[in-house]
Amino acid sequence: MRTSLHDTPRLRKLLLADAFIGGGTAIAGLALYGWWSRMLGLPERLVLLIAAVTGLYALLALCLVLMKPLRWRPVRWLVVANWIWTVVSVGLLWHYGSGATFFGKVFLVLQILVVGGLAWLEGRHIRQKTCNS
Repeated sequence: MRTSLHDTPRLRKLLLADAFIGGGTAIAGLALYGWWSRMLGLPERLVLLIAAVTGLYALLALCLVLMKPLRWRPVRWLVVANWIWTVVSVGLLWHYGSGATFFGKVFLVLQILVVGGLAWLEGRHIRQKTCNS
């Protein structure tokens, strides 16, 4: 099997969106975690954790946008990490959802949908081909 990327211009746009969304979430969460905690009905430590994790994801996505040439393995790392964070986010919704405000529940659901959607879309750009000798 040979693994490669296809349609890298579109993939770079997705990665840039991933970096922008994650970076915005991280900056807002780190700068205003107390306010977000009250607004979302989530513990401050959880808001800080979400902000830190999304910040790391944003940095990885930005590094991939800037990578020349773009390699499939680091893209796969981001895709797998996004799927893991999606599953963790489902757990966060299950665990903290009952105490969260309406906005907190919406935020966690959107996090699941956006991160899972990005994982799926980015993962579609990784192709495995059978090598015929």
